[in-house]
Amino acid sequence: MMGNENSDITANEEALQGIEGGEAYMFQNQFFPEGEFHVVSTQLQNIPTPGGVGEGQFLTEFNNRLIQYTNAKNTFAFFFPYADAEVSQGVLYRLGGDWEDINEDGGGDGGGETPRSNLINVTFEPVRAEDEF
Repeated sequence: MMGNENSDITANEEALQGIEGGEAYMFQNQFFPEGEFHVVSTQLQNIPTPGGVGEGQFLTEFNNRLIQYTNAKNTFAFFFPYADAEVSQGVLYRLGGDWEDINEDGGGDGGGETPRSNLINVTFEPVRAEDEF
């Protein structure tokens, strides 16, 4: 039996159940606002989280990953999501449009100014299951 649009939407929603977006850190020169990406690695055990990430936050842990942007097949980036963000392979994600500078002493709130550091805080959310793109 052929599926209709409603069953396809339901299947997509079921595939994304339990997968939420979150916050992550990225190198500012690897950030593309509202860029779509998928995770291409498991947790990178031997890649340390850069200095400055999560400073001042008690017992902060990250699942360091490598991502690939979908609009540029050869564009990869390091991605440092919080451990509780549950980033999964097999899901297409979209970055938020703004970023936040990790150096909050000068009020650099992102989205237009050049960040003071090489690291920025970004948001992301799941878009759809990977088998659909």
